[in-house]
Amino acid sequence: MPVVLVALALAAWFATVQLMAGMGMMDGPGPLASFLWLWLAMSAAMMLPTIVPAAYLASAVGRSATLFVLGYAALWALVGFVAFEAAVRFDAAGRWLAVGAVVLAAAYQLTPLKDACLRRCRSPLGSLVRHGSLRAGLEHGALCLGCCWALMLAFVALGVGSMLWMAVLAAVVLVEKVAPWGERSSGLVALGLLGAAVWMAA
Repeated sequence: MPVVLVALALAAWFATVQLMAGMGMMDGPGPLASFLWLWLAMSAAMMLPTIVPAAYLASAVGRSATLFVLGYAALWALVGFVAFEAAVRFDAAGRWLAVGAVVLAAAYQLTPLKDACLRRCRSPLGSLVRHGSLRAGLEHGALCLGCCWALMLAFVALGVGSMLWMAVLAAVVLVEKVAPWGERSSGLVALGLLGAAVWMAA
């Protein structure tokens, strides 16, 4: 399963590049259907590597890693509809709303809720013990959303069509969820987001 997830993530990165090229890096979010295809590819590229340890743990405790990953992916697919609405609002409102979203993301990094979601997201054993494979995947996806919703909002605000910001976000999420010192990185990420907000406002 880990090899499969990494292969799917690499394929998703390739698909994202192709979809962005096909969309011509349009200024706005584009049609809903096109945005959702791009969102699915981006989500897979950024998130699949982060759940390799969780999928391995699911197999180790007798759960179906495939169903676990499907539940996780289904939740993030649904988030795409919210992301589209956010992209439309940012495109219509101008940069100051986008700056505010990035500042909000920086502030959320320092909240107890972020810490609580990140701790449980880094250790999904409780979900796997309490629930079946699919429901555990959905719960793990919800916890991941609790960790990352503000980061994803900042990504949409910074430019959902940017491979640079996508790569930065993917690295941040991977470090937070997988690296041994990931739980202690929130402050540094908050500083980085504040720097991005200043850059946007300048």
